[in-house]
Amino acid sequence: MNERWNKLNTGLLADRKITQLLAITIGTLLVFSILSPNIFFSPNNFKSMSYQVPEIAILSIAVMLSMLTGGIDLSIVSISNAAALVAAYVMRSKSDTTGTESLMWILIACVLGIIVGLIAGGINSILIAKLDVTPILATLATMTLFNGIAIGMTDGVSVSGLPEQFMRVGNGTFFGIPTPFVLMVIIAGAVGLWINKTTLGLKIFLVGTNRKAAQYSVMGDRKVIAWVYLASGFLSALAGLIIASRTSAASPDFGSSYILLAIVIVVLGGVNPMGGFGTVTGVILATVVLQMVSSGFNALRFSQFLYLAAQGGVLIFVMILNVVLERRRINKSISKSLRS
Repeated sequence: MNERWNKLNTGLLADRKITQLLAITIGTLLVFSILSPNIFFSPNNFKSMSYQVPEIAILSIAVMLSMLTGGIDLSIVSISNAAALVAAYVMRSKSDTTGTESLMWILIACVLGIIVGLIAGGINSILIAKLDVTPILATLATMTLFNGIAIGMTDGVSVSGLPEQFMRVGNGTFFGIPTPFVLMVIIAGAVGLWINKTTLGLKIFLVGTNRKAAQYSVMGDRKVIAWVYLASGFLSALAGLIIASRTSAASPDFGSSYILLAIVIVVLGGVNPMGGFGTVTGVILATVVLQMVSSGFNALRFSQFLYLAAQGGVLIFVMILNVVLERRRINKSISKSLRS
């Protein structure tokens, strides 16, 4: 009975947060459409946003997975850059190939990039799940390590001149829809099914809600956490490949501000920073909101530094709001219990 009640409460909370985010999304769209109708509310701007949203959305989903367990992954951007650089090096070294052979090397390069992401995720898994290093310290250390390796590999110079077939993924369309957006929907759907419909996925929520109980489950908490950071590395690598495809280059320091942005998105998307609750839908909607804010600021010619300040302000506001709402919810539950 209690389990059914908890599931009902979680479902209602998820629905309420999604409704709030939909309202924020519509409100943001209306505000910037009124303030800048010619630039913001234009087909070209929406097309541009649909190419930019996927990469940060996928990185944010990677952060969400770690946060669901009560941890965090600060190494997502450095992993995505490292994966993109390895793939770019392979592709550029085989730039003289054509046709089927060229396509084969592009696929090999992408697979190698994903392997880099899995190796990096595996290092995080060992540090956090096996050696019990605090997630924020472990991933801060690996972020610095991967950044250093990437800069050392390239001397801080971007790797450009990638094949045209590869660039089509990041800049092309699929039945009129930007290809990166289609990939984002597929990845988001797969992650959503994984965490909500599989035993391992449901254990992720259990670890975040009650790690003690998870320790005594069949799989154990350590194995669940290991899988989470492996998945985070995999998603980060995918995001890196999409970024390289869109920009036609791989850089060791691309998206340095993305980690703060991803954390803001995840928290705004309704994921509990302490673990145990969050939805992929919420993260996607929050990504769209912040991308609209960024595009709106550009349309109004506001400074990018102001946008960074707004990110920090949103993070503080949402965290305070979450604390207030959680305390109110607890007080209501206590009052109901006393009355009954």
